[in-house]
Amino acid sequence: MKLASLKPNELAVVKDESLVPVGEILARQGILPKNFSMLDLIAQYDEIKGHVDHAARNENRKKLDAKLLKPPVEKPSKIWAAATNYKRGSEGLDDARGRGTAATATPEELLERIFLKPPSAVTGPEENIIIPKDAETIFPELELCVVIGRQARHLPKEQAFDAIFGYTIMLDVTARGYGSGKGLPGTRCVRKGFETFAPIGPWITTKDEIADPHNLWMKLWVNGELRQSAKTDAMVNDIATLVSYLSQVTTLYPGDLITTGNPDSPEFQKKLEPGDTLKAEIEGIGAMSLGVARERVG
Repeated sequence: MKLASLKPNELAVVKDESLVPVGEILARQGILPKNFSMLDLIAQYDEIKGHVDHAARNENRKKLDAKLLKPPVEKPSKIWAAATNYKRGSEGLDDARGRGTAATATPEELLERIFLKPPSAVTGPEENIIIPKDAETIFPELELCVVIGRQARHLPKEQAFDAIFGYTIMLDVTARGYGSGKGLPGTRCVRKGFETFAPIGPWITTKDEIADPHNLWMKLWVNGELRQSAKTDAMVNDIATLVSYLSQVTTLYPGDLITTGNPDSPEFQKKLEPGDTLKAEIEGIGAMSLGVARERVG
């Protein structure tokens, strides 16, 4: 099932190029609270999936229009992001490992480089990535994003997928040239934490529709030019490892987001400029488009 958040406050099932509203129907039935959000649906999904299916049979369909979409999860309690989690070692877009120098760090060392992005960085499809004042070197990093489905703590790897609700797309945007440029690993949370630096969408695809999340093509176009192309089987630490590790650090809650790493080294990424357009696509999930604008100050 593909589940979308719509403006101003509705939930919908995505079917055959249509949006089928279900949130208000479920709220009238007392299945969701009156002021519902995607977090409510995720937290109860296992118990109410049949009701969601039934509500999605209604004929009040809307044509699929990306401008109606909000971020599928607007206010996650946290966003964990994996760093340098692809094997890399290639130079061409036709090699699925990711471009750039292969990592020399061990998988265990890479786990220790995972960082937090603030929930306030979330934005949705068709919105602009905003270039902040004094931050001129902005790069988008395409990543498969895991959506947590239930509260979880101290999960062994073999139980990690039990805690996953589904998958969406995230661009882990970074202001690489922001500040002094010293101590870059230690400033990741700042450089990647600006407003609009976590675009997610276009919706969530539930895990039952993704047979193997480690066998998906990811592609990113900037101004119509293919700039990133890689396959998720090139992750160093796989999804179960990431989820299990992070559950040892902190309690995971429904709607929490875990991005799984970007394939390409910085030298192969394209600096964003005001007016640029982006299209991010992951096989089995969908595609979303974004713009780029400069922050208005004063």
